[in-house]
Amino acid sequence: NTQPGMTATSLTPEQAAFCGISGEELVNHLLEIAQCDE
Repeated sequence: NTQPGMTATSLTPEQAAFCGISGEELVNHLLEIAQCDE
């Protein structure tokens, strides 16, 4: 499990929601910053 805490009842989505970020937006952002810019 490379990213623990990504279920609907976990703390990570709850923290994102507190900041006004949806779960989908969070995952998309993580994918964007993980890409190699070559």
